[in-house]
Amino acid sequence: MFENSGGRGAEDSPAAVFRALRAGGDTHVWWWRRPLRTDPADLALLNTEEFRQALCLHSERDATSYVHTRATARRAVGELLAVAPGDVDIAKRLCSVCGDPGHGPTRLDSPEVPLTIGLARTGDHTVLTVGTGATIGVAVEHLRPVRQDVLSESWLTPDEALHLLELPRGAVRDKVYYRCWTRKEAVLRALGHASEGVRPDQVESYPATTDTVLMYCPGTPDALHPDGRTAWVVRDLALSTRVAAAVAQPAGTEPPCGPVRMHLPERPARDAAPGAL
Repeated sequence: MFENSGGRGAEDSPAAVFRALRAGGDTHVWWWRRPLRTDPADLALLNTEEFRQALCLHSERDATSYVHTRATARRAVGELLAVAPGDVDIAKRLCSVCGDPGHGPTRLDSPEVPLTIGLARTGDHTVLTVGTGATIGVAVEHLRPVRQDVLSESWLTPDEALHLLELPRGAVRDKVYYRCWTRKEAVLRALGHASEGVRPDQVESYPATTDTVLMYCPGTPDALHPDGRTAWVVRDLALSTRVAAAVAQPAGTEPPCGPVRMHLPERPARDAAPGAL
């Protein structure tokens, strides 16, 4: 994995590779655990600004996670587009609300192909999603015990709360609770600034259905959505029995959403195996 092709013909250019990816409509997912220490090979892939950002982080743990995430994302996109990781530049757009680049959506600056990128983290684990649609959103959460009073939280819809109350307390309820949460969060992240003013309790996650659901989100009416609603294909990601994760993409696109392709980046021998918890 993360092999790089040296010479490349015009038919293997990033634009040609992107067209092939778009024809299949596949969604690519990588996930990894933060290494124990910063790898010099990761540092070598950072640009000047990223290196400065890493130095500004006060926690060694946060710095290691940041460096590894930036480097691994470059390797992943480079592998997908058949280019060297050093030729990949992933940045963030400015936040439409506050103008802070740290709050904006992730974008691919180089190579100049319209891949959509999503990043999410929980604890020591990070998930990267790459697609060819207009936008993509991903969310991941460690499963934790759910208290009885949590079921009255305002972000749940009445149907979601009722379904959860019907489940036995313990691992089964915990899993479904975080299924609701990650599905909603994935949709809101895919919406980006368009999610402003959308309450989570307005978005039904259909927790009784596993794997793939069609979810709807309220919004401002336009030519494509006269009633203001947008539709989203939301798929659960099977990363671990201790993690809930979901990826959201617009429904009704051409080509339609293809299969999810899982990738596990190689890990140094001194660390845990890929995806281990």
